[in-house]
Amino acid sequence: MQSKRIVPHILFWLIIMALGIATIYPYYQDLKIAVMDRAVFLPVWWIGTYINWGVLMPRLLNKKRWPLYLGILLVMVFLLTVVQRYICLFWFYPNYLWQNPPNPADLQPFLLPKFIQFAAFISLPILCSIGIRYLLDWYEESYMAKQILAQQQAAELQYLKAQINPHFLFNTLNNLYGLSLEASQKVPGMILKLSDILSYSLYESAADQVSLEKEIQLIKDFIALEKERYGDRMQVDFDIDEEVDEQMEIAPLLLIPLVENAFKHGVKEATETIPIDIRLVQEGSALSFQVQNRISEVLNPPPNKKQGLGLKNLKRRLDLLYPSRHHLETTRKEDHFHAELKLQIDE
Repeated sequence: MQSKRIVPHILFWLIIMALGIATIYPYYQDLKIAVMDRAVFLPVWWIGTYINWGVLMPRLLNKKRWPLYLGILLVMVFLLTVVQRYICLFWFYPNYLWQNPPNPADLQPFLLPKFIQFAAFISLPILCSIGIRYLLDWYEESYMAKQILAQQQAAELQYLKAQINPHFLFNTLNNLYGLSLEASQKVPGMILKLSDILSYSLYESAADQVSLEKEIQLIKDFIALEKERYGDRMQVDFDIDEEVDEQMEIAPLLLIPLVENAFKHGVKEATETIPIDIRLVQEGSALSFQVQNRISEVLNPPPNKKQGLGLKNLKRRLDLLYPSRHHLETTRKEDHFHAELKLQIDE
């Protein structure tokens, strides 16, 4: 853990040194001297950079105390420049660079052009550290925001999944209740089919992905259950295209709401035979699921009727699970209702 913290610092200083050596090498034409000239700056670099990083930025800059921060930073750079000028003029240059005594004018620590040059060079890693701090803070805030959003979306998906089971159970129990009033012998068989469907929706739906084959079987079980309820009042045609890869994986319980909606609004109140056409088609990695049903004449909901929970739930789940990779369209023309869901499946 400690090594992970040290490595970025080592890389930072290696880059600073490399930049410094690259700028001074053309002047000396000697790599060893160029390295020594830049290395002699390391102590003041470290002092300035880490005081700024560990003390000034957390206590002043991050708290928006700009005037005090800038004032202290300028004073610190000034003092470090003075120290570095004395180190270079009276120790490093005489011992390692100058072969002959220099011009006395060159020994002035506060010689303005040289002083500014030293100050700018000392400020380089300090300014870089400020930029890195802001970059890290931005990344951390962005990362945390994404984490929070992901957690919120995961919680919402769990909530939406939790709604599916009670919603489906509510509709089916209504059917069972109607049959029980008629003392129908179909009730025991329907309870067994309902048990299988609920077992799937409780356990398989806990997974993030399930095979398309399982979703197809769920639809077939649901149709069989509804046939027990409605008998001759429904005529279902479930067509699966030969190109459909039933082993591809999709999010669970995405297709059944459209089928359930067709039965709920197409057959429930009808007295005449209501056809329901269901088609599953695949083109490449794109999956198309179409459900069309004729609406009973007794059903004429007002235009402002609120949309059912199933479709609203489905739309939100699609937005979370397949953003920009789905298209859900529902249309009503005269006495027909058509729903089509297109999914772009990642391969």
